[in-house]
Amino acid sequence: MRIWASVAVLLVVLMASSPAVAQMTVEKARQEGRALGNEKRQDSTLVPADSARAEAVPGYDGTSLPQGAYFDNPERMEAEAAATKSSNEQYRIATDADRTRPTFSNAEILETTARATAVEKDPAAFLEGEEMSGASGSCTPLPPATGGAGYYEATCNAGTKVEERPRSCFIRMVRDVTTITSYKYYVVPDNAYGTPFARRAAMVPHAASGVCKPTGVVKQACAAHRDYGWPWPDNKYCDDYYATEYECSADLPIAMQVSPVTGASWHATGSTNQIVTRRVDSCGDLAGDGMCLPDGGAEVCVEGPETRIIDGVPITEACWAWKRDYMCHAFSSGNDCTALETNASCSFLRTECLDEELNGACQVEERIYRCPTPGGAVSDAPQYICGDDVYCINGDCEPIVREASTEFKDALVALHAIDQAGKEFDENNFTVFQGTRETCHKPVFGLINCCAGKVSGLLTVGAGAAALAGGPTAVAALATPFLTLFACSQSEMRLDIKDRMGFCHKVGTYCSSSFLGICKTRRTAYCCFESKLSRILQEQGRVQLGRPWGAPKREQCLGFTIDEFARLDLSVMDFTEVYAEFVDAARLPDEVETMTQIQQKIQGYYDLHGK
Repeated sequence: MRIWASVAVLLVVLMASSPAVAQMTVEKARQEGRALGNEKRQDSTLVPADSARAEAVPGYDGTSLPQGAYFDNPERMEAEAAATKSSNEQYRIATDADRTRPTFSNAEILETTARATAVEKDPAAFLEGEEMSGASGSCTPLPPATGGAGYYEATCNAGTKVEERPRSCFIRMVRDVTTITSYKYYVVPDNAYGTPFARRAAMVPHAASGVCKPTGVVKQACAAHRDYGWPWPDNKYCDDYYATEYECSADLPIAMQVSPVTGASWHATGSTNQIVTRRVDSCGDLAGDGMCLPDGGAEVCVEGPETRIIDGVPITEACWAWKRDYMCHAFSSGNDCTALETNASCSFLRTECLDEELNGACQVEERIYRCPTPGGAVSDAPQYICGDDVYCINGDCEPIVREASTEFKDALVALHAIDQAGKEFDENNFTVFQGTRETCHKPVFGLINCCAGKVSGLLTVGAGAAALAGGPTAVAALATPFLTLFACSQSEMRLDIKDRMGFCHKVGTYCSSSFLGICKTRRTAYCCFESKLSRILQEQGRVQLGRPWGAPKREQCLGFTIDEFARLDLSVMDFTEVYAEFVDAARLPDEVETMTQIQQKIQGYYDLHGK
């Protein structure tokens, strides 16, 4: 259609207006225009072959092409225009500075589409006084919408289920008591005269290290000599000093003389308990289990630091017990597809394998169904063009013409496409309609689902945009309610809103975590765009260019280059999903469906044009 050719031309003009694009000279433009004119003149498909087709194209009278004379001589067109400009009313309006000329921006043109909503809510107010019964007027239903806004892809899983079971074990410090032989010594002051006992200076380091400790026995030297087996002659000087008894865990040669009884530095032996601590690890079974993996990193101290009294002995440890966590796994058969399989509104589409590496039969598969979006525009309810010699489109009621324009909706979409291209043109990369990659997660066979999206219904662009601009609180309030309960991330809640607004294309699902090659968590990748129209252009444009979406794990949502966009045939794209936003026909009560006059005119139009 010519309107889509205009779209391509306007987009090129838009991009050429960027400072980064070289400007075309007038002479070069003339040469290219002459070449294009000659080329198109030879194309017989551009010239109406019969009067019926010619009358459907504004500006044509019959099958002749009177402007063809300018193709070989564009200078003639300039000369004739210059000769007639002084008498041309339109020229004077455009050039006369004293005249006040109305101007309309693209945005103002697009704003007119908002009138459709008012007509749809109260069509009778716009048709007041018209006869809505009898044979003179009728309402005819519009063709049903076939866009994708009314459906979404729901998924479920079947195959091997990986169940996670948290386990814990402990490492503890335990005591060990060992009975050992002890040795008893008498220790006297360093200045004691003529005694065979150990001096205090020799005992100090052994007492400090804990090898020796006093028994509490203190005797006069004479008595100590007798215990030692070395009687002092005539007990002379025996009472001049005292001897302190020590018990040691080692045989220490510290006495001045050995005992004549024992033949050693000690005078007697005994027994004592020695207490030590050691680390006992009870995690061996979990550590050696191939189905269990450490969970949470290093072990954590759960008792200590602390000093404990064991058999009367104080023992201090920095930690008395540690805890180590593991996540153990078990395999079972899983299938959560019952709800979708039994839902008569959903139809099965395809199956995809979630295995990271397909080795034999698929371990976990994802089944994908097409389900109606709650509140979505599935278009079961008819829309009408109706009235008594009037019709209402885009909120504007006009007298009925015998042949309505086939390009009205396309013109509106074209205007929006140019408006959106201007907003999204990337001057650095020379691309348009680039998206952003966004993802969400869902455990396989789990209740948590941070990828709810359209399962909870659509959102209007106004409501969604207000929430996204309002920050985390507004996003959480509008996102699917259970996303907050499942502790989904803020980015996942924002994705939920964008998807329900119709701004996102689902690229696909991939496994983001697995155990022994069996998928535990899947992540869904989306490409989200600035508008619903941008998304549709990307979806259908990629098909024409033979440029499929990349693998879900790698797709980066790149935009179209200028060359790619210029190669698109927008006239064959299905924009039904956005027609409802750009053009709303008036809806009238069911009883006027019996009227026939307008229905016959519309049907005649469709018969003529093969629509």
